[in-house]
Amino acid sequence: MKNKNLMKRIIIFSIIMAFTFLFQACGDASQNKGNGKKQSILLSNPHNKASCVYLTNDQNNNPVVSWVEIDSSGEKHFFFAQFDSTQEQMLEPISIPIEQNASIHEEEMPKIGVKRNGTLVATYETSTPQEGQRWGLGDIRYVQSFDHGKSWTDPQSVAPKALAEGLSASFTDLVRLGNGEIGISWLGKNKADSVMARPVFFAKTDGHRGFDTPKLITRYACQCCRTSLSSDENGDISIAFRDILPGSIRDISVSTSCDNGHTFSVPTSFSNDHWMVDGCPHAGPSVASRNGNTYVVWYTGANNKSGVYYAALDSNREIMNKRFLNPNSRFIQLTLQPNGSRIIAHDENYRIGDSLYSRIVVNKVNGEGFFRKRISPQRSHASYPVVVPLGNEKTLVAWTDQMKEEVYYKLVKTTLIFRPLPESSFLSDKRRNSGIAASLLASSIDPVCGMTLYDGSISDTTSFQEAVIGFCSKDCKRDFLKHPQHYFVE
Repeated sequence: MKNKNLMKRIIIFSIIMAFTFLFQACGDASQNKGNGKKQSILLSNPHNKASCVYLTNDQNNNPVVSWVEIDSSGEKHFFFAQFDSTQEQMLEPISIPIEQNASIHEEEMPKIGVKRNGTLVATYETSTPQEGQRWGLGDIRYVQSFDHGKSWTDPQSVAPKALAEGLSASFTDLVRLGNGEIGISWLGKNKADSVMARPVFFAKTDGHRGFDTPKLITRYACQCCRTSLSSDENGDISIAFRDILPGSIRDISVSTSCDNGHTFSVPTSFSNDHWMVDGCPHAGPSVASRNGNTYVVWYTGANNKSGVYYAALDSNREIMNKRFLNPNSRFIQLTLQPNGSRIIAHDENYRIGDSLYSRIVVNKVNGEGFFRKRISPQRSHASYPVVVPLGNEKTLVAWTDQMKEEVYYKLVKTTLIFRPLPESSFLSDKRRNSGIAASLLASSIDPVCGMTLYDGSISDTTSFQEAVIGFCSKDCKRDFLKHPQHYFVE
């Protein structure tokens, strides 16, 4: 009798365990399946410090991503990877040779472009110490690969003549042109050191010979905001940049070409932000164009207007539509889907208790209106997003977690971006980027770059000699902390 009861217990226990295992297995499979679509994916090596993520498309319009890692010994590594649209995942990364004096900065990040014939063109910026130049002599270097990244040419300068004259070049953008070549825009340097503004240049590749002679677009642009470049298959090109208008006003301008970059129009300032600042915003615009229309997104720190914006311009560069997107954002990027919908990715600062976090928000703009969706994990420090389309129904977004120093990406279904952008996100919204009041600072001036600080323009702070010091950017804070006695005067 005892043996029969024991056998019954064993059988019942076995059945329970079998159902438990089956339930857990099904649950785990379902969870993993969901996570593949819902969770962001780590792209970089978790043992290295990663940043400077950049997205483009190859000759078949499949996404290509590049990023930079710094290992424990301080050595810099430059990678790119192609996105397998069938498997919806990144392929194995491929290394790109990079010089160790390369500038690793989100506004001056290394980038990769793909010609229509599959040739790879990778660019990066270097800095060489130079007497009398605070930031050194900047140069834009490029390498090419004609065998899908297996081998690379020796590095060359995009603007060798300027380099020979001791004139810096930096803050680039790349795009594939209508003729299949690669175009590049950047900020140069005026010969007169007294001129605060920097010139904007454009050049394009010419087969295996690399980049041709640079073309001057304007002599007056902000010193430290990256340029943005767009092109369509008709050969129409748009260059967007932060300009310098009389009175040190930093608005956004656009110059266009209708002949594949042979000639450019006189730049037109359109944003009308009237942002008066004598400093370094370190936040460039993003531009996309098609069929004569140009779309631009940008950040401004203007009083009562601080945040990110969107504008649609017609062929005469007149504003057809302008909208304030978010008061708690600073870094923003834009792309066009094949059907013409605009997909916009930007960061969004927010607080939980006394802690400040940042997440990535994706906006969709089409004939039906403006919509938004948050895509990055909560309580993260996600920033510097980039975005490319994957057909009409999907888009790929990548970003850097600044606290973890890791690079992530996520495939987003555009049909799931359906929450209308609330009216409270307009100019009447009084929320501010950092939540730090300027009245709490020891000075209303950033001690590093001299920028005037006000509510909404304060990117970060530190405490020094019992005083709260505010900064317009993390870069200024970093420079301050290296030599605080040099900048701080009681």
